[in-house]
Amino acid sequence: MGIIYGPEAAHILPEYVQETFLVLGYIGLIFLVFEAGLSTNLKLLYAHMALSFTVGTTGIVLPIGFSILLLHFGYGYSVLQSFSAGAALSSTSLGTTLALLKPEWRQTRMGVVLLSSALFDDVIGLVVAAIIGDLSSSTSFGDVSWQSVIRPIFVSIAFVLGTSLVIWLSRILLVKTPENWQRRLYRGKVQLLLMVAVLSGFVASSEYAGTSELFGAYLAGVYTAQAFTHVPEIEHDANVDISGHQSRMSLTLINSTGYYSPHLAFTIYIQPILNYILSPIFFASIGFSLPIRSLGSVNRSSSVVWRGWVYSLLMIVAKSLTGVWLVVWQENSMLKTCLCCCGRKKRLPNQPQPRQDQLPNPSQVPSFVNSNLKSGLLLGSAMVARGEIALIVAQLARPLLVGDSRTDLSECFAVVIWAILVDTIAGAATVGFLFRREAKKTA
Repeated sequence: MGIIYGPEAAHILPEYVQETFLVLGYIGLIFLVFEAGLSTNLKLLYAHMALSFTVGTTGIVLPIGFSILLLHFGYGYSVLQSFSAGAALSSTSLGTTLALLKPEWRQTRMGVVLLSSALFDDVIGLVVAAIIGDLSSSTSFGDVSWQSVIRPIFVSIAFVLGTSLVIWLSRILLVKTPENWQRRLYRGKVQLLLMVAVLSGFVASSEYAGTSELFGAYLAGVYTAQAFTHVPEIEHDANVDISGHQSRMSLTLINSTGYYSPHLAFTIYIQPILNYILSPIFFASIGFSLPIRSLGSVNRSSSVVWRGWVYSLLMIVAKSLTGVWLVVWQENSMLKTCLCCCGRKKRLPNQPQPRQDQLPNPSQVPSFVNSNLKSGLLLGSAMVARGEIALIVAQLARPLLVGDSRTDLSECFAVVIWAILVDTIAGAATVGFLFRREAKKTA
């Protein structure tokens, strides 16, 4: 629908309406990432930190390396153009990933690795975007300032450490808070206000400091879930079925006294708006940004079509190979021991055990998610989708991809858009097919 109503097709919607949808769509993406942080199982995340880092690094190195091999040595584009194209295709669509991955599946090994790897790729994508911004006015890598590379990395690390410290301080403060104030704190509307305030603060701070707003939204979700853990004792005397991400979650959390956990408050107050309004607008906004007209012919040459398809298939292979790590990674492997030796002691203070409502129901998790081979296939397929982040990086790199002469160099930008479009559709379709196939087997 976004393609049809957008400027490249029927051009039905005025420009100011499209800009409004772009803003609303980005808000929807921020809430999707916030929900991911809210439902993150930190115990699983710490246990698989090394695996997530390895998967994320592979998902960045392979697309950039393959892009330079094909675009520079095969198609004859410059090294800077090839690097910029690979940088755009090294990202992973968090929005598509979260829309396909049900909340209970995010608590599995595969789900935790997928979310953390996709987030890692997008944070690195911000660093690459900063480099590309300098490259657009430069002629070589040597002209790039080291501040644009180092700052986002150190700011992201500082945000993680700062969030851990704030969680620890918040728990101490809440323990010393009078009981009557604590009970008021866990009322539904108060929890809603706190979530919006925390999310706004984290997103604004991350943008001001120089890291990704999506990373800030994720940390906001983690902070909210980990700081407000002392929900007053509840009586499980009422059940509610909430529809979310095309699934039904049975939550036995509502009680006669009206206390809400952060997860429950999000599910009741925000998730319906997210599912039925903001998420569709977000995916429509992706369609607005696709330059469909230039995908069939550039400078009266249709070679962009087959070049785009070849590059798309290569980028599918590059991201799919990340799933191999989930198959070969053994719990007692030497590689894991080496990578984890520095991270085993990194635990949040007084980290509580996951609440029962946050643990996945085995009946709700497909059996193949717990299989190394099949979950590796699912991970590789989910990492293929590029989506919104790739389009952002491609737009930033457009001066490099198009070139000043606007002759054959503009073909490179069209090839990148081909890859983003094909990979996003292929990744989402493959993941949906795998889940439907497994559902038919277990039915």
